[in-house]
Amino acid sequence: MKLKDKWKRGLPYVGNKGQKVEQIMETLPDGKRLVDVFGGGGCVSLTAASSGKYEEVIYNDKMKTVVELLISLVNDEPHFNLMDYVALTREQFVDWRDNKPDSIERTLVLIAYSFGNSQSGYLWSKKNEEKKLLLTKALFYGNTGTEFDQLYSYSLNANTISDKYRLFHKWRREQMNIDSRFDQLEQMERLKQMERLQQPQQLQQLKYSTKDYRELVINNDDVVYCDPPYVGTKNYYGGFDHKAFENWYLHECPAKDIYISEYTKLPYTEVAFDLGKKKNFSGAGKRRNELLLRVVR
Repeated sequence: MKLKDKWKRGLPYVGNKGQKVEQIMETLPDGKRLVDVFGGGGCVSLTAASSGKYEEVIYNDKMKTVVELLISLVNDEPHFNLMDYVALTREQFVDWRDNKPDSIERTLVLIAYSFGNSQSGYLWSKKNEEKKLLLTKALFYGNTGTEFDQLYSYSLNANTISDKYRLFHKWRREQMNIDSRFDQLEQMERLKQMERLQQPQQLQQLKYSTKDYRELVINNDDVVYCDPPYVGTKNYYGGFDHKAFENWYLHECPAKDIYISEYTKLPYTEVAFDLGKKKNFSGAGKRRNELLLRVVR
């Protein structure tokens, strides 16, 4: 994805389709309306709404504050100064998670600072936390009392998270003896992704919804795209009834064109496109190919 288009990746979110969205869009048929049933970080909806392929795109996710966060960033209203969130400790994260009421700001913090974007566990292990925060504070505030405070003056004229992070990598390449654990500041990558969304886009086609998938009003001629929790994977947001979902797409959803992202071929589907493996530079272990399935009934 070209740099100018990376805002379409939406929120850094579990299962984000940023690496596969162009293949998905090429495979989905044209239509008057696309319904993104499990919208998540919004990547498919944002790409579809900016493609001119559909007259209307429905971005739906039942997690209301996730939808509200995406709306706020895309419209830049209310404006979030993402610089305020660059260096949150484990204690602050846990306080937001356990003690603060559900809100757009809470969702922002939990997405930016959770391991695997799960909104549950803190991003870094205790072994790495201190050094990661030390470098972040040196970069943005220059108040650590260490040699790393040189970073603050090095990046003083950078006014965005993206620019500061770019200069950090330039500085790091010049420092041959820097600990390899400073290779990447994951929270900065996520905040940078949100920052790209704050450049208001013309997305009149995009409509927002916060319904359970079974409550959506879907038309016969809609193109329906589903990215539910995958079979056999950890579901961070409570249990997902796969049998109920199968009954819905087989019997209840009136649309003729229903597509589902999955690792596993589901009953009454065929493989419309094999999307291949998702690249993960920080994770370990084997990854399965992601499939784009078409419902056949």
